[in-house]
Amino acid sequence: MLKLFSTFFKIGAFTFGGGYAMVPLIQDELVKKQKLVSEEEFLDYLSIAQSYPGVLAANISILLGYRINGIKGVLVCLLGATMPSFCIVIALAYLYFANSSSKILDGFFRGVNPVVIALILYSFIKMLEKLPKTKRNIIFLVVSFVAVAFLNISPIYLILLGGVYSLCLK
Repeated sequence: MLKLFSTFFKIGAFTFGGGYAMVPLIQDELVKKQKLVSEEEFLDYLSIAQSYPGVLAANISILLGYRINGIKGVLVCLLGATMPSFCIVIALAYLYFANSSSKILDGFFRGVNPVVIALILYSFIKMLEKLPKTKRNIIFLVVSFVAVAFLNISPIYLILLGGVYSLCLK
């Protein structure tokens, strides 16, 4: 349980940007370093976690915690994943409102932005490499991108549509 807590605490403490910016660190930690799940299991967890509302790391921690140790595992993993962010947000909020014109904080956030974009791009490329290159998957990828990027359709609708479509195929 301590190993699970420390693993998700580390993930929560060192991932900025949320969502897909977290995926490379989570994947590296859970698949390669801790060997808690296989590559295929991680992709399954990622697919399920992104279809739930909430923070991706928290959703993955819930799924993995439950698989390993039931409800106790859920609580330990979720606490580990969310505690660092909670503490950091409280501290930054205090600092920000105490020093709202701080050039140090402004510089920090300007430095983090390009890194987050790079992590999201890296995550996209890694996931694209693992996507089976079927005609249906490529069409769905392109249609989804166009729908979100140019037609301003909410990704929620596309996730639901993808899930329903997949269920209908089965």
